[in-house]
Amino acid sequence: MFSKITIPIILILFLAVLACGFIAVKESRNLKGFRFSQVSPEETLVYYNNQDDFYIVQYVPKEQITPLFGEARNEFGNEIALVRNDLSENMRKFVMYHELYHLQDIKHKSKLSREISASLAAAPYSFIGFIETIFMTVVDFNRIKYYLNFNE
Repeated sequence: MFSKITIPIILILFLAVLACGFIAVKESRNLKGFRFSQVSPEETLVYYNNQDDFYIVQYVPKEQITPLFGEARNEFGNEIALVRNDLSENMRKFVMYHELYHLQDIKHKSKLSREISASLAAAPYSFIGFIETIFMTVVDFNRIKYYLNFNE
């Protein structure tokens, strides 16, 4: 029924999914305890560290950050997570958590490890958004081109 090569491939895939699940659970703990306060339809404050400090989440037009779905920035001492406002609700939630992870991440040095960790950390908060984001990346030539030039 299964060829000799099929079983090792299934085992490798199973172990990869298990490892990703472990990392997702571990890294998602860094995103617990946020308190959200919506300032306007375009802006939310996200409080952390005993509610004294906050990040700013801004929902922006696609043209402002395309081909990205979101971006973490530090502008004039303000830590800001930009999220495209044209995304589905699930994708906006996933991208928001993904960018919030970037704002507090100090341990990952390479771009690739930062992106993988942020994506896995955000996945439990909106798994549908995680899947949608992967799909929308795979079908968008400009995003693929951006990620192929990722190391530049």
